Amino acid sequence: MNDNYYDNNNDEYVVNGDNVKEKPTEESSVYSYSYINNEPHEESYRSTHTYDNGGSNNGRNPKKKLGWFGKTIAVALVFGLIVSGILVAALKLTDSDKVISQKVTSYSVEQVSSDYEGISIANDVSDIVDATMPTVVAITNISEREVQTWFWGTQKEQVQGAGSGVIIAKDDSYLYIVTNNHVIEGNIVKLTVTFSDGSIVDAEVKGTNASTDLAIVTVKLSDISSETLSVIKLAVLGDSANTRLGESVIVIGNALGYGQSVTTGCVSALERSVTIDNNTYTLMQVSAAINPGNSGGALMNAKGELIGITSAKYSDTSVEGMGFAIPISDAKPIIEAIIKQETIAEEDRGYLGIYGEDVTEAIANAYNMPIGVYVRGLIEDGAAEKAGIKAGDIITEVNGNTITTFIELQTQLQCCKAGQEIKVVVKTLRNGHYEDVTYNVTLMAKPEDN
Repeated sequence: MNDNYYDNNNDEYVVNGDNVKEKPTEESSVYSYSYINNEPHEESYRSTHTYDNGGSNNGRNPKKKLGWFGKTIAVALVFGLIVSGILVAALKLTDSDKVISQKVTSYSVEQVSSDYEGISIANDVSDIVDATMPTVVAITNISEREVQTWFWGTQKEQVQGAGSGVIIAKDDSYLYIVTNNHVIEGNIVKLTVTFSDGSIVDAEVKGTNASTDLAIVTVKLSDISSETLSVIKLAVLGDSANTRLGESVIVIGNALGYGQSVTTGCVSALERSVTIDNNTYTLMQVSAAINPGNSGGALMNAKGELIGITSAKYSDTSVEGMGFAIPISDAKPIIEAIIKQETIAEEDRGYLGIYGEDVTEAIANAYNMPIGVYVRGLIEDGAAEKAGIKAGDIITEVNGNTITTFIELQTQLQCCKAGQEIKVVVKTLRNGHYEDVTYNVTLMAKPEDN
């Protein structure tokens, strides 16, 4: 059922069950990822935001007495404090409610239970936060992009993005951190993870699933100090399928790139259909504030269980309290598959044999092209050429996984061996419009010229 319609009685549009004053346009989605991007990497995000606490105070007299309007605001603030007290009371736990406090140990993504060893009873929100904050990390992605110059050319520049992640599993060599695909996409130059104790460690992308906006980042245990290992924890997975409307939730993430922060709210709606950048997701809606930098962070229930991966917000000045998260029950099988997929040594990897460029959303809109990887050229007698792929085709899928960037294509291929057959879906221009064509491609060995 389509939740979007015009309410004649109230002269308003209803979008996914919520009233808005103006109808959203197809060209500009009202939803956006809760991710900080395109900040110059030479300085922190914090340094680009200043607050003037002195001087003229923007022409206002700080000692001016409150008028009737100011008094009304003061009364509203007092009322807000009372409401916040009610929220804290609602989040108090009974003795049967438990929150994880275990250190990092071996963990299976398949495990879903609320009965754990080494737990402690939480008395209020702060106890839940104390126990779960060490499961959440900040992620910094320094990537390279091409920008237009004054002389109609292009040049490369590095930009810094900020997001969040949740420590989901561990083996003998790595920690596995779940995040959003949009947090780690792009031509990555450097990827780092900041743990709850402030330590910063290099990270790598293990795998992605663009169609569900999920990704797994790994950190080598050998790169983590013993002190940090004694502090950080693995998240405990809840069951979002049993989440109820009105259930209290806690959001933890790297909001605004300042480091971990906490917001609270409730589950506002389930199975919301949200479209961002031409991708449609089925997400959980919450009233807890989700801000830029929260992408990939944790949505916890009142037991400290992870029930969602925060990913998006409603971007409209007339709307408040509409954040969205990927339900953990939907994410679990994808997380499991990415973690289990084998990474092939570089010398044994299969190669497609193309020269490619990203068809970004801006390019797609400007030239009426599909988003994907544009095949600019092919290696002679390479795997793609032998299969029938041609220059000008746009790769959109490999082995059932959506491909939107060259980095995503490379991530998929790093798990494939030379000689292995894969299915590649391309958009090819025929009779003035693009059509889907599927090719069975037998990957080649690493070219001598790389």
